[in-house]
Amino acid sequence: MIPLRDENPKPVGYKPIVTYALIAINVIIFFWEISVTGQFYEFTNRQAEEIFLNYGTVPSVITNGLADRNYGVITSIFSSMFVHAGILHIGGNMLFLFIFGDNMEFKFGRGKYLALYLFWGLVAGFVHILSNPSSPAPAIGASGAISGILGAYLVIFPNVKVVTLMFLGFFTRIIRISAKWYLPFWFIFQNVLPALVGSSGSGVAFFAHIGGFLIGMFTGFLYKKTHGSEFMYGTKYGWKDYK
Repeated sequence: MIPLRDENPKPVGYKPIVTYALIAINVIIFFWEISVTGQFYEFTNRQAEEIFLNYGTVPSVITNGLADRNYGVITSIFSSMFVHAGILHIGGNMLFLFIFGDNMEFKFGRGKYLALYLFWGLVAGFVHILSNPSSPAPAIGASGAISGILGAYLVIFPNVKVVTLMFLGFFTRIIRISAKWYLPFWFIFQNVLPALVGSSGSGVAFFAHIGGFLIGMFTGFLYKKTHGSEFMYGTKYGWKDYK
């Protein structure tokens, strides 16, 4: 299932500058990767490997660095959030960021949203490291931080409809699914179950997605607890400013 858009209106004229900036930075770095590797669809050569090792989250490097009190190794978790492995990798991540990020930016405010995005990515990175501390394989991509967006979105906007392209064999259909169904489906079937059955050979950092999503949900619950008067359950979108 591919999300196409969400039916979650924002004030007229509002521009999610931080979300657009994050997308732009990721795209610029992607073009830099293309210039270095000479590849486009998927980065697989030696130059790509050097980029991933230098800027990706390498669990063994970070584990050993922290053991030696070299806390600078943590910076690679942040740099890894802006590096991708190919056009499908960045395309999928930026699609989810574009669809779900704008409402979270409006909800939290630009500064807090940016801080939370980086924090969610940091937590996701550490969860990935804890899942296999001795792994020499680099993890890259914005999906850990974006998973945080999705987790918070689920808690704050559970009733919003997500317009989705569904594939049914050779046929496709566009349907509207509530976020409270779409996002758990994505979380369980594309992350939890593959992690449980051991799909480590896929190259996907499932535990980073799980960690990001859960810390995002926790953030959403904290926001609801501290902003309870904003919410009106039973309304179309889940909070009273969206009618």
